[in-house]
Amino acid sequence: MPTNSSVTWFIIIGVAIVSLLILILIPTSFSDVEYYELGFKRRKSTGYVDIDKVYTSGRYFVGPDYTFKVFQANAHFVKLDKIAVWTGDKIEIKITCTFQYFLKKNFLPDLHEAYNVDYQPVVKGTAIDAIKGRAADLPIDDYIRNRENIERELFKALARRVDGCCRETCPPKEGEMPPCGYCITNALCKSNQKGIFVEVRYFQLLEVDVHEDVKSRYLRQVTEAAEEERAEFELQEKVVRKETERIKNEIFNQAREIAQNASAKATVISAQAKADALGIVEKARSDGLKNMYTVLGITTDEQKAAFNYLRSLRQNKNVKLNVGYKSLAQFQN
Repeated sequence: MPTNSSVTWFIIIGVAIVSLLILILIPTSFSDVEYYELGFKRRKSTGYVDIDKVYTSGRYFVGPDYTFKVFQANAHFVKLDKIAVWTGDKIEIKITCTFQYFLKKNFLPDLHEAYNVDYQPVVKGTAIDAIKGRAADLPIDDYIRNRENIERELFKALARRVDGCCRETCPPKEGEMPPCGYCITNALCKSNQKGIFVEVRYFQLLEVDVHEDVKSRYLRQVTEAAEEERAEFELQEKVVRKETERIKNEIFNQAREIAQNASAKATVISAQAKADALGIVEKARSDGLKNMYTVLGITTDEQKAAFNYLRSLRQNKNVKLNVGYKSLAQFQN
């Protein structure tokens, strides 16, 4: 029969063992999810992954037999280097681009079920297919002269294929719709509308490699188009010059007609003015003679004729009239 001291030792040893187990198990029961990670609980002993809850960054008490299966929560950088595409003109070119995508927290269980941790090759392959499909609709002219439009269209095609159309909350404005053109809330979203469960946020078109033969042919086409445009402008210039000359002659003829009409009117007005002036002068002369006849008392026609004769002599510059005691008139020519 054990003594009291033996029981005491058993108790002490048991408490020590339990304390030791606690000291060992409690720290191992905590697992961390870093700030750049998302995770599911995973059982160490069986490898079972619980996808019912997505864990974000933090320290969690999950038990000694659990840890986290983590996924990258920050940006995934993908570079597509010199992928061969066909343009809308059936010309093969090579483009280099990069894009950045993020995992969707709400769709992380779907991502895990579909691809596990091997989603990155799937995203990259789908992106290449989307870019090649859209690139075939765009003309070579845009690749050479309108890179901004190419970048915008490829980005839209990539996001449409990879992102899908499902959102936690749909934006109210049409201008804020996702690239697919419509938005479906998660509760109503079907599997074929979820994309690849990631979100492409940024896209950069880095390089467009056009073969030298294509460049030369394109340059020749551009040159020929420029020559045709110049010829058309020169033809338009000739037409405009002839039309301008016609308008100028028409205006000149109108101006000459106006000047001739003005000159004729001025001649008529001048003649009328002279006639009016002459009439006024003659009337004034007639009125003056009448007044003079009245003042001088000239009443008979003989007197008037004599008076007029004397006036005519006085007005003749070649006549010198002298009046003497005998009232003699001498004429000098």
